[in-house]
Amino acid sequence: MKLKLKTIFFSAVILFSFFTCKGENYEIQKNRELLKDYFLCCCMYYGFKSTDLGNIDRSKSVYFDVLNYSLPALQKVDSLANNFISTIEISSYENKDSKNIIILSIEEYKSKRVDQFIKSMDIYMIKETLIRGEE
Repeated sequence: MKLKLKTIFFSAVILFSFFTCKGENYEIQKNRELLKDYFLCCCMYYGFKSTDLGNIDRSKSVYFDVLNYSLPALQKVDSLANNFISTIEISSYENKDSKNIIILSIEEYKSKRVDQFIKSMDIYMIKETLIRGEE
């Protein structure tokens, strides 16, 4: 009888742990996706600086409010996007002498390099988010 109770107890503990971890992993992944989206948003912001995008569109501010990362992560992502945009050269496509900011930003957004960078920002993730995800 005791063995059966122990088995049931340990099974319940294992199941509870599994579901708790699953919820935590979901929150971590959701936060990473939002931070990656912020990267793309920053690319648009720096890529179209001459259009004063910051006054036309408030998306960057919204991300700043909803992201569950401390300020250093946002600054690093912002800097990464700015540095990436600065590497984009003028394209001679159709002799228009313009930059392919959107397509190149999307390609970079989808890259493994950005995925790895975003994962490295986990150390700046606000832990309260993970606790809320378990409720």
